[in-house]
Amino acid sequence: MESKKELASLKCEACSGIKKALSLEEVEKLLLQLPEWELVKADKIPRIQRKYRMKNFMAGIDFFGEIAKIAEKEGHHPDLHLEAYQFVSICIYTHSVKGLTESDFILAAKIDKVEPKLSKYHKSKSNLQEVKKTAKKDKVKDSGDSATP
Repeated sequence: MESKKELASLKCEACSGIKKALSLEEVEKLLLQLPEWELVKADKIPRIQRKYRMKNFMAGIDFFGEIAKIAEKEGHHPDLHLEAYQFVSICIYTHSVKGLTESDFILAAKIDKVEPKLSKYHKSKSNLQEVKKTAKKDKVKDSGDSATP
């Protein structure tokens, strides 16, 4: 498997040349290289998705413009969603095979290189996981330390 840096340096394969979707095992291995992306299913089709909370509406539109440039260059186009003026989600899969291919992960790695203008309230997946770990540690510490009045 390619590393994230290597994925970002590869070129997406033309969708018409791809005949088969990746196995779940292959998808899970590639997802390890893209920690902010998650595997989701919609209409029974596996996709990878990443969510952002943008600084404002125009930051979301500008981000879409940067993604559009990458998508056009690669010949591979994600589904882009902007809701409630600042919540962006990107969903990628290969339409021709109704599943995931290496090109989807290459595109995601290239998108990850873009630096969007995020809200100060944006929470990355890795940040949320760290908050959960800290909360668990604090809960364990507090469980024996609390005094009853």
